[in-house]
Amino acid sequence: MTAPTPPSSCPCLLCDPAASATPRARRFVEEHWSRETADVREHGWHVVGVAGGDIPDWSFTVGLWHSYRVPEVAMFGLELSGLMHWVNTAAARLRDGAATAPGTALAGVIEGYEVRLQPVETGWHRPLLGTAVGFYRRRPVPVVQAVWPDRDRRWPWDERATAGCRAQPRLWLPVAEHPAGVWAREAAEE
Repeated sequence: MTAPTPPSSCPCLLCDPAASATPRARRFVEEHWSRETADVREHGWHVVGVAGGDIPDWSFTVGLWHSYRVPEVAMFGLELSGLMHWVNTAAARLRDGAATAPGTALAGVIEGYEVRLQPVETGWHRPLLGTAVGFYRRRPVPVVQAVWPDRDRRWPWDERATAGCRAQPRLWLPVAEHPAGVWAREAAEE
Protein backbone atom coordinates (compact mmCIF):
# COMPACT_ATOMS: atom_id res chain seq x y z
CA MET A 1 0.00 0.00 0.00
CA THR A 2 1.40 3.40 -0.95
CA ALA A 3 1.18 6.16 1.62
CA PRO A 4 -1.16 9.02 0.72
CA THR A 5 0.37 12.37 -0.11
CA PRO A 6 0.13 14.60 2.99
CA PRO A 7 -0.83 18.27 2.94
CA SER A 8 2.05 20.67 2.37
CA SER A 9 1.93 21.91 5.98
CA CYS A 10 3.84 18.84 7.20
CA PRO A 11 7.18 19.91 8.77
CA CYS A 12 9.02 16.66 7.96
CA LEU A 13 12.13 16.04 5.89
CA LEU A 14 9.99 14.87 2.96
CA CYS A 15 7.66 17.87 2.85
CA ASP A 16 9.57 20.87 4.17
CA PRO A 17 11.21 22.68 1.25
CA ALA A 18 14.03 23.87 3.54
CA ALA A 19 15.03 20.23 4.12
CA SER A 20 16.16 19.87 0.52
CA ALA A 21 16.65 23.47 -0.62
CA THR A 22 20.33 23.04 -1.42
CA PRO A 23 22.36 20.19 -2.90
CA ARG A 24 24.13 19.85 0.47
CA ALA A 25 20.81 19.54 2.31
CA ARG A 26 19.55 16.97 -0.22
CA ARG A 27 22.76 14.94 0.21
CA PHE A 28 22.38 15.06 4.00
CA VAL A 29 18.83 13.69 3.81
CA GLU A 30 19.88 11.00 1.31
CA GLU A 31 22.92 9.94 3.35
CA HIS A 32 21.48 10.06 6.86
CA TRP A 33 17.78 9.45 6.39
CA SER A 34 17.58 7.12 3.38
CA ARG A 35 16.16 4.09 5.19
CA GLU A 36 13.60 6.06 7.19
CA THR A 37 12.40 8.17 4.26
CA ALA A 38 12.25 5.12 1.96
CA ASP A 39 10.09 3.23 4.48
CA VAL A 40 7.81 6.24 4.98
CA ARG A 41 7.39 6.66 1.23
CA GLU A 42 6.75 2.95 0.63
CA HIS A 43 4.85 1.85 3.74
CA GLY A 44 3.64 5.07 5.37
CA TRP A 45 5.92 4.79 8.42
CA HIS A 46 9.22 3.48 9.72
CA VAL A 47 9.65 1.54 13.00
CA VAL A 48 12.61 2.42 15.21
CA GLY A 49 13.88 -0.03 17.82
CA VAL A 50 16.10 1.10 20.69
CA ALA A 51 18.09 -1.45 22.68
CA GLY A 52 18.12 0.32 26.01
CA GLY A 53 21.19 -1.30 27.54
CA ASP A 54 20.91 -0.08 31.14
CA ILE A 55 17.24 0.73 30.68
CA PRO A 56 14.44 -1.32 29.12
CA ASP A 57 14.11 -1.46 25.32
CA TRP A 58 11.59 0.64 23.42
CA SER A 59 10.23 1.16 19.93
CA PHE A 60 8.34 3.90 18.09
CA THR A 61 7.15 4.95 14.66
CA VAL A 62 8.28 7.74 12.39
CA GLY A 63 5.99 8.84 9.57
CA LEU A 64 2.44 8.09 10.72
CA TRP A 65 1.74 11.79 11.21
CA HIS A 66 3.27 12.62 7.81
CA SER A 67 1.36 9.92 5.94
CA TYR A 68 -1.98 9.68 7.72
CA ARG A 69 -2.23 12.54 10.24
CA VAL A 70 -2.52 10.08 13.11
CA PRO A 71 -0.20 10.14 16.13
CA GLU A 72 3.11 8.33 16.10
CA VAL A 73 3.05 5.36 18.48
CA ALA A 74 5.64 4.25 21.06
CA MET A 75 5.91 1.21 23.33
CA PHE A 76 8.35 0.42 26.13
CA GLY A 77 9.74 -2.31 28.33
CA LEU A 78 9.40 -5.62 26.50
CA GLU A 79 11.79 -7.59 24.28
CA LEU A 80 12.88 -5.42 21.33
CA SER A 81 11.79 -7.58 18.38
CA GLY A 82 8.36 -8.02 19.98
CA LEU A 83 8.08 -4.29 20.64
CA MET A 84 8.88 -3.49 17.01
CA HIS A 85 6.27 -5.99 15.81
CA TRP A 86 3.60 -4.67 18.21
CA VAL A 87 4.35 -1.03 17.38
CA ASN A 88 4.00 -1.86 13.68
CA THR A 89 0.68 -3.61 14.39
CA ALA A 90 -0.57 -0.64 16.45
CA ALA A 91 0.47 1.71 13.64
CA ALA A 92 -1.62 -0.27 11.16
CA ARG A 93 -4.61 -0.11 13.52
CA LEU A 94 -4.23 3.67 13.86
CA ARG A 95 -3.84 4.06 10.10
CA ASP A 96 -7.07 2.09 9.67
CA GLY A 97 -9.00 4.47 11.93
CA ALA A 98 -8.63 3.23 15.53
CA ALA A 99 -9.38 5.91 18.10
CA THR A 100 -6.46 7.61 19.82
CA ALA A 101 -8.17 9.44 22.70
CA PRO A 102 -6.45 9.13 26.10
CA GLY A 103 -7.20 5.78 27.73
CA THR A 104 -8.50 4.19 24.53
CA ALA A 105 -8.29 0.39 24.60
CA LEU A 106 -6.71 -1.04 21.47
CA ALA A 107 -7.20 -4.76 20.86
CA GLY A 108 -5.29 -6.89 18.38
CA VAL A 109 -1.83 -5.50 19.11
CA ILE A 110 -0.58 -8.11 21.60
CA GLU A 111 -2.42 -11.39 21.12
CA GLY A 112 -4.94 -11.92 23.90
CA TYR A 113 -4.41 -8.51 25.51
CA GLU A 114 -5.50 -4.94 24.99
CA VAL A 115 -3.12 -2.02 25.19
CA ARG A 116 -4.19 1.44 26.32
CA LEU A 117 -3.20 4.57 24.45
CA GLN A 118 -1.93 7.58 26.37
CA PRO A 119 -0.70 10.87 24.87
CA VAL A 120 3.04 11.48 25.19
CA GLU A 121 4.02 14.87 26.65
CA THR A 122 6.34 16.76 24.30
CA GLY A 123 9.09 16.96 26.94
CA TRP A 124 9.74 13.24 26.33
CA HIS A 125 10.13 13.57 22.57
CA ARG A 126 13.76 14.64 22.41
CA PRO A 127 15.20 12.22 25.00
CA LEU A 128 13.27 9.12 23.85
CA LEU A 129 12.03 9.74 20.30
CA GLY A 130 15.03 11.48 18.72
CA THR A 131 14.59 9.98 15.26
CA ALA A 132 11.04 11.33 15.11
CA VAL A 133 12.24 14.71 16.36
CA GLY A 134 14.80 14.86 13.55
CA PHE A 135 12.37 13.64 10.90
CA TYR A 136 9.83 16.32 11.82
CA ARG A 137 12.48 19.04 11.90
CA ARG A 138 12.16 19.52 15.67
CA ARG A 139 8.47 20.45 15.51
CA PRO A 140 6.44 18.29 17.87
CA VAL A 141 3.79 16.06 16.39
CA PRO A 142 1.32 13.94 18.39
CA VAL A 143 2.61 10.68 19.85
CA VAL A 144 0.71 8.05 21.85
CA GLN A 145 2.20 5.47 24.16
CA ALA A 146 0.80 1.95 23.89
CA VAL A 147 0.74 0.83 27.53
CA TRP A 148 0.54 -2.92 28.12
CA PRO A 149 -0.83 -4.86 31.11
CA ASP A 150 0.85 -7.73 32.94
CA ARG A 151 -0.27 -11.34 32.43
CA ASP A 152 -3.06 -10.85 34.96
CA ARG A 153 -4.27 -7.80 33.00
CA ARG A 154 -3.13 -5.31 35.65
CA TRP A 155 -1.93 -1.93 34.41
CA PRO A 156 1.36 -0.32 35.44
CA TRP A 157 -0.44 2.15 37.72
CA ASP A 158 -1.81 -0.80 39.76
CA GLU A 159 0.53 -1.50 42.68
CA ARG A 160 -0.21 -5.24 42.28
CA ALA A 161 1.11 -5.28 38.69
CA THR A 162 4.40 -7.05 38.09
CA ALA A 163 7.61 -5.05 38.45
CA GLY A 164 8.28 -5.35 34.71
CA CYS A 165 4.87 -3.92 33.86
CA ARG A 166 5.24 -1.13 36.43
CA ALA A 167 8.64 -0.24 34.90
CA GLN A 168 6.96 1.26 31.82
CA PRO A 169 7.37 5.01 31.70
CA ARG A 170 4.34 7.21 32.24
CA LEU A 171 4.98 9.54 29.35
CA TRP A 172 1.58 11.19 29.67
CA LEU A 173 3.05 12.95 32.71
CA PRO A 174 5.36 15.93 32.23
CA VAL A 175 9.01 14.98 32.71
CA ALA A 176 9.21 16.99 35.96
CA GLU A 177 6.23 15.06 37.40
CA HIS A 178 7.38 11.56 36.40
CA PRO A 179 8.31 9.25 39.28
CA ALA A 180 12.04 8.99 39.90
CA GLY A 181 13.75 6.12 38.08
CA VAL A 182 15.44 5.16 34.83
CA TRP A 183 13.09 7.09 32.54
CA ALA A 184 13.40 10.34 34.48
CA ARG A 185 17.20 9.91 34.50
CA GLU A 186 17.20 9.28 30.75
CA ALA A 187 15.24 12.50 30.18
CA ALA A 188 17.53 14.45 32.53
CA GLU A 189 20.61 13.32 30.57
CA GLU A 190 19.23 14.93 27.42
